[in-house]
This record gives sequence, C-alpha cells and structure tokens, in this order.
Amino acid sequence: MSADAGTEPPPSSGTPGIASVEAALDRLRDDLSGFGLPYTLAGADSAARTARIVRDQLGDYVLPRLKAMDAPLLAVVGGSTGAGKSALVSSLVRRRVAVSSAIRPTTRRPLLLHATGDGAWFDGSRVLGSLAHVRVAEGAEPTAAGMRTPREVEVRSCSALPSGLAILDAPDVDSVVDENRELSATLLAAADLWIFVTTASRYADAVVWEHLRAAAARDVVTAVILNRVPAGAGETVANDLRRV
Repeated sequence: MSADAGTEPPPSSGTPGIASVEAALDRLRDDLSGFGLPYTLAGADSAARTARIVRDQLGDYVLPRLKAMDAPLLAVVGGSTGAGKSALVSSLVRRRVAVSSAIRPTTRRPLLLHATGDGAWFDGSRVLGSLAHVRVAEGAEPTAAGMRTPREVEVRSCSALPSGLAILDAPDVDSVVDENRELSATLLAAADLWIFVTTASRYADAVVWEHLRAAAARDVVTAVILNRVPAGAGETVANDLRRV
C-alpha cells in the first residue's frame, strides 16, 4: 500500500527503534519457548497453555506484522461448533472451498485463502510460522472432513479475493478436541480482523465471550455474525445478542 500525500510511510524493520523492539520480542519469544513448569500445581496447565499461545502469537503475527506493515490483512473466521463457518467462507468467495460435516468436530486442517499474486506473503514461515504450511492448488477439491492435522494450515490461492486480503477458516473455539481449541486460539491471536460466527443456541456460551473479551482487550476489529436463527425468532435473538 502506498502512503497518502503528506503522511509518513510505516517504519521499516531497518529503523533503529523498530530494530530494538524486534530484538526484545525475539528474546521474549525465545524465553517463552524454554518456559517450563515442572511441578504439578493448580493453574500450571493453564499457565503453560497461555505461554504457548503468546509465544505463537509473537512468531505468527506480531513480529511478521512489525517487519511488514504492508502485508495483506488476515481475517480469521472463528466461532462455535456447527455455526456455519466453512459455509460462510465458501459463500464469501462464491465457490465451495471448504466442507461442512454433520459429525462434530470437523477435524480437517484450517484453510487460508489469499488473493492471486499474494502467495509470497504466505509461503514459508513468515506468517503462522508455528504451523506447517501445505500448499494446495486453487482448483483442487475441498479437503475432506476427518483429516486431523492440528499443526498444519492449508494455503490456497483464490482469484475471488481482492489483493491485500486473506481469509482463514479456523477450528471451533469450543471443540471437544483439545488440540482444535488451542489451534483456534492460536489462529485468532494471529488475526488482523475477526469474523466471529455464532448461532441462536450458542451466542451466550461462556467460551464465545472469553474470546470476544480477548478481542476487545487487543482492540481487534471484530465482526459478529449471527447464523442459523429459527424462523420468527430473528428480532428477539438479535436484540438479546446486542444486549449481552
């Protein structure tokens, strides 16, 4: 993106101040990678999980964004089990790129779609470096449900997306599978924009609001989509969602 007349371009990683910030964040990520809690104490598992998520966020999002402010924005589609996230992603790009399943959870690998010509930003480990990247051809069939690859992300070019925007279909935030929940948190922590999908029966769940409060704390722009509302209940449910 070019800078408007009269404004300064974003600082590059070559700027002395930015370089010192990068170095400090690199050290923090290394410290978190070696973080250990050897004793079985209350809260130890939760603290270890938080350390992993923060470590991944530094490597997957904070440092890459600091080094390349003009990189494409990443919109992560997350939310409740059975909310229709994959169907929404397919609808947004007007082609069937992800499969839904009647069996919960749908344990296929997460899917990242980027605009044609933006592939270099997402190949290698620059973004979401804590995950293995699996490049799949744009015209290939959607990955089948049932593939359980919790530390991979599928990357596809998508000619329907505008340059500078990528969309990532994340696992359920309330999945019954521990790895899926942690991966979902990792992916949401790497988002420039959240598209949060919920339903009439799940919007008040505590897990949903845990993530929405985290988005508010990070000042992440968030779009909330209310899906699968019974006929005749739209106004009542929507008003209550706004209230809470």
